[in-house]
Amino acid sequence: MLKKLVIVALVMALPAVGLFVSSCSLFGPGGPSLDTDKSAYAPGETITVTFSVPEGLPTNAWVGIIPSSVPHGDEAQNDTFDLTYQYLNGMTSGTLVFSAPLVPGSYDFRMHDTDSNGKEIASVTFTVK
Repeated sequence: MLKKLVIVALVMALPAVGLFVSSCSLFGPGGPSLDTDKSAYAPGETITVTFSVPEGLPTNAWVGIIPSSVPHGDEAQNDTFDLTYQYLNGMTSGTLVFSAPLVPGSYDFRMHDTDSNGKEIASVTFTVK
């Protein structure tokens, strides 16, 4: 319990010292992960997303682009605001190719364990300039 409190306190303090987490997994090392080929894109530019997940997720686990202003965590809420998405179809690792949104701003790729009232399990933030 103490370890979790220290980690939460550290993560919450990072913005106060000018540091930001660009990729986040709720499972820790060896858990689901997402990464992009760079952090900023032009509108409509191709984005390559690398992912890994543990075996056993449903085939309808998905990764989508959601505006960063949408609160994290709830798959149903993310599903309401996703701009585009792709199912993982049982893959445990690989790459997905998306086009950057046409409107400049801050966005997240968010990974979800299922498309049926699931949970957000990883994310990475990127910018469209």
